[in-house]
Amino acid sequence: LISRKMASVPKPAADFNGVWTSVRSEKLAEFLVSQGMDEKVSKLAATKEVTQEITQDGNMFTVKTGSHTKNYVIGGSGHLKDVFGNMMFWEGSELVSKPFYMNTSKGAVETRRSIVKDEMVMKMRNEKGETTRYFKRMKSAVQPVSPPEKTTQPVKPPTIESAPTTKTTC
Repeated sequence: LISRKMASVPKPAADFNGVWTSVRSEKLAEFLVSQGMDEKVSKLAATKEVTQEITQDGNMFTVKTGSHTKNYVIGGSGHLKDVFGNMMFWEGSELVSKPFYMNTSKGAVETRRSIVKDEMVMKMRNEKGETTRYFKRMKSAVQPVSPPEKTTQPVKPPTIESAPTTKTTC
């Protein structure tokens, strides 16, 4: 379970809130093969567009990709465990997700997210390789809707004199 007990939480170094869509990648097919994926399948997967919905709320961080959602807690000493055995922490302006047993767990992947100009850059690495994916923000975080402004002019109800007349025929 995610621990919510922590010390002061540093201010986020970047705003990842929003819906992000992949626009290009580097060495993704090779990286997927290093994760155990079939070579033909990895080449096909590398061409697919990926959308991530990221919600950042204080020290809570949620990443939703398709039907898969991961929740993280950031803060305390900078390293807190999520339900998958990862720790998430700020390293300068990068948000890092790293398995506790990075060097001993087969298939363990370290992920680093940063904002460069108007793109989210996501670097992933394992013991055999690495890849970089670039995302464009398609939609910012949902903002509360402001109530409509009240009119100062009273609305005059229609009167019989101003109602349109209709002519009926039998």
